[in-house]
Amino acid sequence: MSNDLLNKAIQVAAVQMTSGADTDANLAAAGDALERAAEGGAELAVLPENFAGYGVDYRVLGERHEALCQWLGERARALGLWVLGGSLPALTRPDGSPVPAPRVRPRAVLAAPDGTVAARYDKLHLFDADVADAQGRYRESDVFEAGDRVVVADVAGLRVGLAICYDLRFPLLTRALADAGADLIVYPSAFTATTGAAHWTVLLRAAAIQSGCYVLGANQCGQHSDKRASYGHSQLIDPWGRVVAEGGDAPGVVLGPVDPAVLQNVRAGLPVHTHQRFQVSGPHDL
Repeated sequence: MSNDLLNKAIQVAAVQMTSGADTDANLAAAGDALERAAEGGAELAVLPENFAGYGVDYRVLGERHEALCQWLGERARALGLWVLGGSLPALTRPDGSPVPAPRVRPRAVLAAPDGTVAARYDKLHLFDADVADAQGRYRESDVFEAGDRVVVADVAGLRVGLAICYDLRFPLLTRALADAGADLIVYPSAFTATTGAAHWTVLLRAAAIQSGCYVLGANQCGQHSDKRASYGHSQLIDPWGRVVAEGGDAPGVVLGPVDPAVLQNVRAGLPVHTHQRFQVSGPHDL
């Protein structure tokens, strides 16, 4: 956190959506929510995973990747805030090489208030699991290619660690982001209704407590299709593990402050970030 902002709380927002297959409708809903976030004083707004299209042909949607990044930049510039597009399908890797069909890279794209793309993060962990719900079998590796870089970015005076959904279950990534100086770790997500009810809040709180960081989870919610439902309950957690703000089951905007005084007090009293005995691989800044 920059020295000139040590006494300033930064308002952040998690946008909760029920995205479907109609990208134009999804963007209209996201745009309205971003306006509400800006009106609420947010300096950073986080859209959920797959905000522009859920249950779609991701290769086809990936052909619109640059246009969707431009949309994020236009919204950020018009509203004067940082906007994180939770994930968009990308047809190329960070080095420009193509992702072999039928897969895409699930990529979080951070737009700055001047409209430029400030950072990109490709999801490291893919959700291949069997869940006791109507869909039952989830195999993200069938359609997604995992990333290979840890990313932190400077946002409104904060160091923000970027992660996506299933990444929340992997504390080594949380540790790497904290070691990179993260003040806030964001998890744009589409946690299922079943796994979310069991694990969402406890995982967010654990990530905050173990890292000494604020944690913001921006989740999808509601029924996306006959078989697919998401849990909602987007949350901001402080480094002591307290729920600062929480959404419910419906689309909306969850606003809350990242308070530097809380960060300093918790880290001074319980400096877990200085006690880690084993190292994990470090980040690559963009």
